[in-house]
This record gives sequence, C-alpha cells and structure tokens, in this order.
Amino acid sequence: MLAKLKIESFEPLLNLEKFGRIYLLKDVKKLDYGYLAKLRWVKNDFEVLIRVKSNTMEIIDENGKFSILICFENRNAEVTLKCSSIHKMLFTPLAWKIVKNLESYSEYISKISLKTSTYSNSSILELFRTKPTVTLDLRGVTCPIPEIESKKAILQAKPFDAIEVLVDHPAAILYTLPEVAKSFNCRYEIINRGDYASFVFIIGRKEHEENLNLNEINNIIRDEREIAKLYIYFDKIIKELKIEKFSPDMLYGEGLTLIVASPEGRGWLLTALVENEKLISARLDLGNTKLYDYDAVNVITDFNGLMNVYYLKH
Repeated sequence: MLAKLKIESFEPLLNLEKFGRIYLLKDVKKLDYGYLAKLRWVKNDFEVLIRVKSNTMEIIDENGKFSILICFENRNAEVTLKCSSIHKMLFTPLAWKIVKNLESYSEYISKISLKTSTYSNSSILELFRTKPTVTLDLRGVTCPIPEIESKKAILQAKPFDAIEVLVDHPAAILYTLPEVAKSFNCRYEIINRGDYASFVFIIGRKEHEENLNLNEINNIIRDEREIAKLYIYFDKIIKELKIEKFSPDMLYGEGLTLIVASPEGRGWLLTALVENEKLISARLDLGNTKLYDYDAVNVITDFNGLMNVYYLKH
C-alpha cells in the first residue's frame, strides 16, 4: 500500500509524540528505545510497541495479532501489513486508514527541524557508563532470542562482568531484558543509540551453580534462574517456525528437544521440554500469570497471531 505524501520531508512524521494520531495511536510513551502506545481500532485498544529508525517505523501488537511496517522514501510511504489470515479482514482496513491519514494530513504538517537529544545525553552518560566485558549484537532478532542469549551469557559470566546487549526491539528493552536482570539480581544500564539501544547487565556475586540435572526438570522449569541452564544445555537452534496458531502437534522433537515460542511483541513466552511426542514439562509466562505443563499447553492453543517457535538441541 503506497501513500503519496504532501510534505517536503517525511522526518516530522516520525515524531510519534506529536503526530501519533496519524497512526491511530494514543497514550504514546517514549521508552529507552522505541515507544509504547495504544492503537485504537474498531472500538478496541491494542497495546503496541513501536520502533523508529531513520526512515522506517514498525508498529507491533504485543500479542502478535498484527505488525505494520512503514517505509518512507522522499514523498512516498510504503505501508506493509503482517497478520495471521484469521485477522486479515480486521486489520487490512487499519493499514488503509493509516495510508489515507498520511496522505490527508501530511500537507498540514509544517516542515520542522527535529532535534534529538539522544546523542548529546549519551555523550554525557558515556563518561560514567560501565565498560562492557563482552558485547552481544542482537539487532534484527525478535523475541524470544534476546532472552535466550542474555540468560546464557549471564550464566556463563564471572562475578562483576558487564554484558552489553545491542537490541533494536522495543519488547526486549521494555519487558524481556529488565525481567532477566531481575531474575539474576543484576544491575543494568540502558543507553539509546538512536536506531538501537545498548543494554548492559552488571553481574553481581554468583551463588554456587550445580550442573544441570534433567531429572529435576519440573523444578528447573519453575525457577527463573534454572531455566537459563536449559538454554546452555540446549545450545543449538535446529529449526525455526513462523506460525499463525499454535497446535499441540508442534510439541514434538526427535529425541530430547527444548521448544521456545513467543509472539514478536513478547506478550507471552512458552518454554517446553519434550522427548519425541511426550511432554516432559512446560511453562507459560503470561504477564504475571505462570501456568505449567498441560495447563500451559491448553491455554496457548487458544491464541491466534504471528508467533515464532524455536526448536533447540543439545
């Protein structure tokens, strides 16, 4: 879907705090990287995360119902909708509405000079920020990969190491990485780098770590720290699926397999250990709610939306 802009420069259209209503956004909140907002459509408020780069904007529903990518070039804006087939009739008109709003309102937006303080603030913070021991570049990946890789790095780090994670996904900054830091009692720092953020974990004193005992899997999967050991043991991603609906037959792996699933907006996270067709243990993190084993599986099969599913092997 192509919108013809009536403005000399598209840069003002990236200012969501001022012009968020063009994209049907309200309650826009600027994060350390990206934005959090509500998108009003068909009398419903959808919680969305937005990442803004030099000439693109992506609006992502937390639960994976849709994402809208807007690419600006000169006086054009290409609007691309991603959603499951079951939601296509609902959200295609939403994408067209954004196209019409861009065409209708762009001519009324006066040319302004956008002065971002990101780098001026960062330059001051640079004097005091922690120097990383190791850097993980996770730009361009979506949930649950930032969580998996960060937990692995923390568990393998030494006390007082500083692990820097470069991310460009708002869900990771808002939800995933702070939750990881809390689970491992890490301090953390965030610096907005413009097109991405630098998230630094500062590792504290570490308790004695025992080797992974898969016979204790039910206890492991119920403990935030112990789950990280699963990501170290099952360290090879052998398959990735992008799906619209989760079904129980996806909980299958040849031999012992760890399965991790999440929408791109990180509205929920499923961790399951299977052996062939047998479910050994499962956990669903759904906001503040934790469900286990078949309770977790039964709930997730009711979800529709864009989901990522990863299969990991030892």
